[in-house]
Amino acid sequence: MEGTDVAALARIVLRVAHALAAAIWLGSGTYLVIALLPQRRVSAAASETLRIAQERFRRWWIASSAILLGSGVALMFDRVADGKGTATYVGLLVIKVVAGVVALGASGGLLPRPVQASMRPVRSLWRIPDRLVLVLGALAYLLGVLLSVIYPPDPTAGWR
Repeated sequence: MEGTDVAALARIVLRVAHALAAAIWLGSGTYLVIALLPQRRVSAAASETLRIAQERFRRWWIASSAILLGSGVALMFDRVADGKGTATYVGLLVIKVVAGVVALGASGGLLPRPVQASMRPVRSLWRIPDRLVLVLGALAYLLGVLLSVIYPPDPTAGWR
């Protein structure tokens, strides 16, 4: 691998990890809220299935949240440090970060907790309806895509 720019490779890996974690977080959250949670009213058996699904879902949620936060912070500082971040870029980035942090906080964030017997989603910071959490997560995701399109990254540039 002679001539491989380690910084450029690290930047690409961070971007891919961030995008995949966002897709897992948003996709699994959408499936939980739209497909699974409504089933809790159907029967006791459905509630037990939902409880088991939530236990397994939580692992993915926590892992994808941690990857999102870690890679997002690194990417944010990398992009802002290049000196090309306009006021529009920074403004969109602030909206993205706020939407993402509120969605993470309202969904229980990174704190593993036991599934509640009532099957209501765990809340850690704010009481926000599940669908609004998904809307905020989708907003953060779409703003990330928009920022990448408007300000395409240069993976060949070294760490700044």
